Order: sequence, then C-alpha cells, then structure tokens
Amino acid sequence: MRYAILGSGSSANSYIFEDGEFSFLIDNGFSVKEMHQRAGELDFDLSKLRFILITHTHDDHVRGAGSLSRRLKIPVVMHKRVPRKSTDRINPYELLGILPDKTYTYGNLKFVPFTTSHDAPHPVGYHFSFGGKKFTLLTDTGVVPEKARVHVKKSDVVFLESNYDCRMLENGPYPVYLKKRIASSKGHLSNSAAVDFINGLESGEGPSLIYLCHLSAANNSVDKVRGEIEKNIDNTERRIIICGKGEMIPGENDK
Repeated sequence: MRYAILGSGSSANSYIFEDGEFSFLIDNGFSVKEMHQRAGELDFDLSKLRFILITHTHDDHVRGAGSLSRRLKIPVVMHKRVPRKSTDRINPYELLGILPDKTYTYGNLKFVPFTTSHDAPHPVGYHFSFGGKKFTLLTDTGVVPEKARVHVKKSDVVFLESNYDCRMLENGPYPVYLKKRIASSKGHLSNSAAVDFINGLESGEGPSLIYLCHLSAANNSVDKVRGEIEKNIDNTERRIIICGKGEMIPGENDK
C-alpha cells in the first residue's frame, strides 16, 4: 500500500492512496495535466484510479475533479445533499452520493464520512481502512467535531489541518470580514488549535504519524508551524510532518 500528499494549501489539494491495481483520490484541485505530472513524479499510475472522494466543493478541492473524472471515466463521490448547482459545476462523469456516519466498502477499502464545520454545503472528512492501515483526513474545519476525535483515536495516520498562525492572520492583508470567516467555527483550524488537539490525545492513543496540512499561503509558514510544535507539543511519541504549500510528500511506506 502506498499513499502521498500530491499537494495541499490555499491553491490546490489532493491525496492519493494505492494498493495493487486499485487507487483513489481524496479531492482534486489540480488540472488534469498537473495531476498527471504530480502523480507521475511519485510513480503513481492514474489508470488505477477507481473514484475521487470529495470533502467539500470549494475550488481548491474540486477544480480538477470533474475533468479528471470525465477523462478517466470514474465517479466522483460526495455528500448526497450537496446542491445540484454545485455538482453541475463540477460536472463529473458519474456522481455517487454518500451520507455521514455510514460505512461504505469497495474492495479492501472501507470508509466512513463524517461531518466537519466549514462554510461550504455539507462538508465532510473521511476515516478509512486501506491496505492494513487506518487513516483520518480532517481539514477545512473551524472546530474538531466529537465524531472526528473518535475516528482520530482509532487511526494510524492522520492528515490534520494547521491553516493559519493567529498573529499572522490578525496582522495580515486580508479584509476584516475574511479574517473573521477564517477564524470562525465555520472556517479553519489555526496552528495553536491543531497543537491543542494533538495534545488532547492521550499517550499511546491514536496516530503514530500526523501530517499537518492545508497551510495558508498568506497567513502561515512551515517555520511558524514548526515553532508552534517545538514550543507547545507535550507528547513527542508521535511523528509530525509539516506539509508546505503545494509540496508533494510521499507516505512513509514510500521512503
């Protein structure tokens, strides 16, 4: 089993998981050309893709989902209550609807979507078992829902949002309304919120590996996240990898 972050941040996000002749994406904010280039650089064969799971319909997560779906003739999977105007804009080859807290199985993939807190229609995160590991992807949420906490505690690997540094956001170039939106319960997790969440996990509980993802280009930096970790992480038993904007990071099985 192999996986990788093909890119995360303010511009485009996508994660790929592969086991044998079967693979899938979570989100795709990249063009078809860019997706092929990024996947190819990490030796992933997109002909193995069977579907694209979507967390929510903001452009940085779905910009390339429809075109890749049509090119490869594979379905896009998302919350079944997402409004039609949003799904029509994506225009996938096929659309499959799912509901939070239900378990779905495809081959050796078993996944459970769960509701997140973000200013998009019906956003979700994903907890899934694949290739002998348990993963949780938790990004684009202003708070961590209790069900997400339960999933994280059962995971080996977690992709966790660490979107902004509070001081950078406060003093940055964004208009006041946008700053309030980002920092709201329907916005994003700050570096300090991500660290608090990690510190809330008990020793021996939950993931041994955490990727901190979705860093804002304007309101965060790898150095800011690293500084927050070095100053405030209580438990050092977990490996933490920071994902810079647009950076491709192969999963630990690839190293």
